Amino acid sequence: MILDLSLNQLNHDYWEELKGVLEKNKIESEKIKIAFDFAYKAHEGQIRESGEPYISHPVWVAKLIAQMEIGQEAVIAALIHDCLKKTSATIEEIDEKFGDEVALLVSGLGEVQNKTTGKNIDNTNVEIFRRFLFSSVDDVRILIIRLADKLHNGLTIDSLPKEKQIEYAKRVMGIYAPIAEYVGLHYFKKRLDDIAFRILYPKEAAELSEELKKQEKDEIKAVTLVKTEIEEMLKINNINNFEIQSRIKSLYSTYLKIKRKKVDKIGDRVGIRILTDTVSSCYTILGLLHARYKYLPDEFDDYISIPKSNGYRSIQTTLNWKNKITVEVQIRTRQMHEFNEFGPASHIAYKLGKNSESGLGIDWVKDLVKWQKSDNNVNNYKIKVLSRYVYVFTPKGDTIQLPKGSTALDFAYRIHTDLGDHCHGAKINNKMVRIDQKLNSGDVVEILTTKNKNVCKNWLDIVTTSFAKEHIRKMTSESERFAD
Repeated sequence: MILDLSLNQLNHDYWEELKGVLEKNKIESEKIKIAFDFAYKAHEGQIRESGEPYISHPVWVAKLIAQMEIGQEAVIAALIHDCLKKTSATIEEIDEKFGDEVALLVSGLGEVQNKTTGKNIDNTNVEIFRRFLFSSVDDVRILIIRLADKLHNGLTIDSLPKEKQIEYAKRVMGIYAPIAEYVGLHYFKKRLDDIAFRILYPKEAAELSEELKKQEKDEIKAVTLVKTEIEEMLKINNINNFEIQSRIKSLYSTYLKIKRKKVDKIGDRVGIRILTDTVSSCYTILGLLHARYKYLPDEFDDYISIPKSNGYRSIQTTLNWKNKITVEVQIRTRQMHEFNEFGPASHIAYKLGKNSESGLGIDWVKDLVKWQKSDNNVNNYKIKVLSRYVYVFTPKGDTIQLPKGSTALDFAYRIHTDLGDHCHGAKINNKMVRIDQKLNSGDVVEILTTKNKNVCKNWLDIVTTSFAKEHIRKMTSESERFAD
């Protein structure tokens, strides 16, 4: 998918600009024009930090969403996504004018914004916080519109004070770029990473960017021409049912690879991935590539015949193209690709592995990309992930994952056994509650303690988590033995 992210900052007719994108993508514009007029009137007189009329922002987000083929309702929601927060518009008014589906999307976007505002990601386990967001959303389009919103904010961030830019960049690196990867929007991740990289590491980003300018034109040419050449070669040789994906490594990704490999620069920024149906086709394709292009023997790995210890399987080779440009090629079956993307060999699995004590697998991540795969051109945007858990916050802002049905006392024991042992009350969202109060995602929980230990058998009826039950049984058993 090639998206037009151009920023036209001149005075112009915003509707005509959006209408052109709608026509190009064959989207009916009548209802969207009504939404545009609604947003235009609601935001009338409002100005962005850049000096642009505020309507320029929702129009840009709507233009991007229109190119993603996720429905007319998503385009309308993108146009009016800021009306609840920044204007006098109400959700009832939006429901009446645009219907339940749009109202649910706009309401969901407002909830995501509320749940992320004021949360200091430096003080929390960021991976757990991302799961909290995923578990709070029932439609993947809410996340996609939110990502488009954050991307436009990043592309127009120069007008903000430096401290605001740094705050934005930290949140993008910690929350939004990884979310883009989880929902399969790798292009969004690339752009968000690079924006944040330039803000947080301006010197390193500027130096690397200047260095890469020398080869940028050749890389852009290579990524298109190599893909075309390989497609033609495979068709001529009767290789069927293949898919070719291509990319140019992002600035930030290149920087990380240079640091990891401890080299001065990276040549293989152009990448091609070839997916096919059978192992024999993988080796046939490899033979055709090596017959046509020179390759770097030191960069060749056959992880199909000898998989990595984590199960990763793929053939990897680096081709010498033209103008000293090298092209990294991966060849694998679709089955291998699914395993590499969502199995224990994936990037996401590696990140989740840092929190392996949660006992979570990563099957839930597959649900997040189902919107890209449609049967009979019908997309499924509904998601229901991590529904077996609740995500709550400590007063300091740390995110805690607990099984659904957990109580305030479970929360206390999850923080520390001493906190549970000395618990005599709790506050949820600043209101006093009983210690057997069930928790809901988003709750802020504060435990009230006493100097004396309160552990007793009755607490087994209050807690639901196995850790708390085991600890209480052990403590009460020891207490009874001491009494005897």
